[in-house]
Amino acid sequence: MFAVFSGIALIFWYQEAQYLLPTPVPANYKAVLPNEVLRFDTTLLPQQHARPKLLHFFSPDCPCSRFNLKHFLSLNKDYRDKIDFYVVVAKSEDVTSAQYMVERKVPVLVDKGEKLAKACGVYATPQATIIQTDNKLYFRGNYNRSRYCTDKNSNFVQMALDSLIAFKAPPQFSALATQSYGCSIAQEDEVEPLSVQ
Repeated sequence: MFAVFSGIALIFWYQEAQYLLPTPVPANYKAVLPNEVLRFDTTLLPQQHARPKLLHFFSPDCPCSRFNLKHFLSLNKDYRDKIDFYVVVAKSEDVTSAQYMVERKVPVLVDKGEKLAKACGVYATPQATIIQTDNKLYFRGNYNRSRYCTDKNSNFVQMALDSLIAFKAPPQFSALATQSYGCSIAQEDEVEPLSVQ
């Protein structure tokens, strides 16, 4: 009987409870603050752009990323006339799954070596980064305080997008918006050029 309860507890931890805790911060993490100019390799993403960008850091293997997908697609539908959306995955083998999951509605970028993630201050999925046309960070953080994105009062990314298109200063959110929850971005040993699909 103990083995059965232990097995159930282990499954609950693996599928649910571990994601209620903040994602561990990497030892070499460097925070990036709103209004900071982002500097990254331009082979990853052009730094000159006519419209703001939303980078959706995503992992098809992460339960939190999968739960967040419906909300992300609804934001893309509502804001794509004003904001350029991109899905960012860490591994080239995730491209096909990511394209399928986003129904090929959003370009998928491969961030080998986490260059783009590090430039934006992202170390977990799902996370959003909103970049202004002057290449300054507008927002980096969680979509919602609920991993299912069901709490309309804490739709952080949606609130940030509304502020951005209204030409307002970046919203000041609590740590619930900016402290990463979810899955650590998987690191790859081999660094290859970016593939855009």
